[in-house]
Amino acid sequence: MRKWILMLQCALIVGLVAACTTDDEPGIDGPGSKKGYATGKVTDTEGKPVKGVEVVIDNTMIYASYSLGNTDANGNYEIQLPKVGTFMASAQIVKQYNGRRYELDLDPDVYEGFSIDGAVRNFQWKLAGERPEGEGYYGATVGLNKSLYSSIYDEENIEFTLTPVGDLIDGSKGKTLKMKSGKPYSKTYGYLVDIPLGRYEITAYYNGEGGKAPLKLRNHFSEDEYESKLVIDFEPSTMWGRNSFYISYME
Repeated sequence: MRKWILMLQCALIVGLVAACTTDDEPGIDGPGSKKGYATGKVTDTEGKPVKGVEVVIDNTMIYASYSLGNTDANGNYEIQLPKVGTFMASAQIVKQYNGRRYELDLDPDVYEGFSIDGAVRNFQWKLAGERPEGEGYYGATVGLNKSLYSSIYDEENIEFTLTPVGDLIDGSKGKTLKMKSGKPYSKTYGYLVDIPLGRYEITAYYNGEGGKAPLKLRNHFSEDEYESKLVIDFEPSTMWGRNSFYISYME
């Protein structure tokens, strides 16, 4: 009998603990689900919470209809949803870097719509990596253009070296990158893609039949002289693309 009483007491304790723990309570990793709300957590490139990030809940059923919210000191947000609609969540972090203002899309842990019942959507700032649904990369892009006086027709055989000048946009130390254009006929042909955003010094070598030869570079949209080294700052998102810089090269 004593054994059965102890088992019953344990069952009651477990039941009470379960009853006191609901999906509405915030956990260590962020808030849980809450009916009728979009909730989540925003973290930086090191996984630390970020305060003051604006989260947008777009109503995909009603044109130009959306709800806004901001993260608190713990990086958490909670946005009440309208009574009608289906929704997509997005978030951006705004940073000033080398005299330019960048609005950087954050990476969602789940990229899909949700109903008026609500959902949890967490976001993280990533310097590089593929965006959801094949929509490009979180890193910056360098566009490549052959000078009118260049005889190079196999751009994929040019190797570019990008050396960080100072810290990256998130304050971290960057790494020297060795990069080439994508393969011919691919989406990345003529581009260096997914570069962690920062200031870089670029040099280039052409690996042709005659061996390795240095190239000269310049800002594609300038009338500057071609030089053996070029220091670049990526332009914030424009009609030319997200956080990009375009260069021309020649022998």
